Amino acid sequence: VLLYTSFSECDMFEKDLRYGTLLDYYGALLPERQRDALGLYYNDDLSLAEIADEMGISRQGVRDAIKRGEAELNELEAALGIYRTQTQMKADAERIVRELCEIASRLDGSDAEKIASIAEQIKKAAEN
Repeated sequence: VLLYTSFSECDMFEKDLRYGTLLDYYGALLPERQRDALGLYYNDDLSLAEIADEMGISRQGVRDAIKRGEAELNELEAALGIYRTQTQMKADAERIVRELCEIASRLDGSDAEKIASIAEQIKKAAEN
């Protein structure tokens, strides 16, 4: 999902919201300045100017910190794959739940209830 933060930033800086999740996974591994800039940008949805004021640096300094942080997050994800694995696991769990619900719809009685219960447990586990 890409969002523009403001018209003035449209041309130079699209917001890839995947970085908010990557920051949750890998943020502790980043230098403090990068982690802070990324957190303010992706989690708190502040503009570059607002972050610059908050951190006491220039807008260009903020942009550089964010770009360096994004590059680090991409490298960490390429090496460790936590986001990719979690995303795939969630998609697999959703597919399994759909298939179990399909099977349950063709059954009756306690078997259908057991399968529906298992599907619900998988759905809850995938959400966590």
